[in-house]
Amino acid sequence: MESGLFACSPVAPTLAVDLHVLEFMRTLFVRLMPNTTAWCEALESFLDGQGYQLQSKDNLWWQFSNAYHWYTVLATYADDHITGLVHPPQASVQQGVRLQPSEYLCAHCPLCFGGVPQKANTDQEDLDCIVCLDACFTQKRTNNPRNSATHDPPNPTSTVFIPESEVKAMEVFIGKQQSLAPGHHDSSHQLQGDSFEDGMRVPMSVLDGCGDSFHAADENWKKASTNFFADTGLMALLCHHDHVLWLVNMTSAGEKQHYALVLLKYLFEHLPTTTTVGLLYDIGCQLECSCHKWKLLDEGILSRLKFGISVFHAYGHQWPCQIVHHPRKCVGFGLSDVSGYHQRLFVLDNQICHFDRKAFAALGQWLNKKWTLCKSKKMLALESLHALHIDMQTLREEWAAQSKNKGANLLAHILSLEKSVQDYQSHVDQLEMDLVNYCVNDIIDFDLQHAAAKSLLSKATKALQQKKSALGVSSQTDLYLLRNNKWFQTHTNAQALKI
Repeated sequence: MESGLFACSPVAPTLAVDLHVLEFMRTLFVRLMPNTTAWCEALESFLDGQGYQLQSKDNLWWQFSNAYHWYTVLATYADDHITGLVHPPQASVQQGVRLQPSEYLCAHCPLCFGGVPQKANTDQEDLDCIVCLDACFTQKRTNNPRNSATHDPPNPTSTVFIPESEVKAMEVFIGKQQSLAPGHHDSSHQLQGDSFEDGMRVPMSVLDGCGDSFHAADENWKKASTNFFADTGLMALLCHHDHVLWLVNMTSAGEKQHYALVLLKYLFEHLPTTTTVGLLYDIGCQLECSCHKWKLLDEGILSRLKFGISVFHAYGHQWPCQIVHHPRKCVGFGLSDVSGYHQRLFVLDNQICHFDRKAFAALGQWLNKKWTLCKSKKMLALESLHALHIDMQTLREEWAAQSKNKGANLLAHILSLEKSVQDYQSHVDQLEMDLVNYCVNDIIDFDLQHAAAKSLLSKATKALQQKKSALGVSSQTDLYLLRNNKWFQTHTNAQALKI
């Protein structure tokens, strides 16, 4: 080291690499996919062309890779040590109670977790932080053709990966919970031929429709077969500013829920017991249903967790589900729109640290951009309101009246159409009965009346079917019983808010 070289091994090294070369490689490999094999082959070929042939008995790749790995570990330790001196850790837990987000979270995103959460007001709908879950199936590792064990090299530095033992423990816990309550469907309450899972605001029929639309909801759908891949992908938990908080290495063929739940478990362990969290996930409705159905999360966590759907996938969900889970319709999310294996995990850790540091430098620009966007949208909305030349109080009253009465008006219109269909059907039946009983004097006049009555009946029936289909009810539904149905009122009134 005093000579500016780093040895490939602590005892009897056969290769020493210049520290400047290693630092260059470290800087390069956080910006592109590391490939020491290709780099060493290119170096050997270049040196050979210059007349310098390596006489080493061992392969250059093995020696250089070992030197590069441990140099990176040493550099990471040095960075962490300096960071600890500049920002000494502060006590976030007193008498067993966490008072503020952990140092880990503050280090990964100071904007989201840098200090004691402060609500803008006392509204229960406010969220202290917003996170998102997503899986990536491009980060795979193929099975070893000789079935020999392969592992990451030793990595004594801190990591964003959750230990495999914790992931397995969550998988076992979910299996146990599901086996304890095989008849849990009986606890869901029935309502007009449909059912609601306890704690859910969306009926099961709607959730089934959402599940059919997304492969992520099907845990058995194979995005990466375990016959060919030992590791099938990654699932990440990211903060509102797209900083990686934790990663899980996926080893199953489907996007199983225990990966998402172990990430959430880790998050809440690092947060105060009063912190409220908004979660955006492609199939957030399915995950929320499973948590309520099988009691997969403590009530203390569920009461502080608001499930939403990622904006990119929201319109693939059923409309009633969008009313509840779309981030634009869900209070608190605002304009949020967060959508070579031997070295794989170690490399990803280093690259994530690099991108975090790079993103920190742009946090001020991010805040300014979002603030400017909010002000511009507010200004456009106010200009549109002022152009109407109507006082604000009148607009608020009219808006409330439209939203409040929309359900009742729509129901009254459908009931009126049903009465019209019944009247037209009775008229057609009476005309046909007159014909059967030989009470028709003029057959031509009868044909004209019968055709007109059938036409009116057909038009009214078609209009009724369209209205019921738009409302989301079946022809067998007793509409009179829906007058006091809370879900129906929310469903129809929210249509006034559709964007």
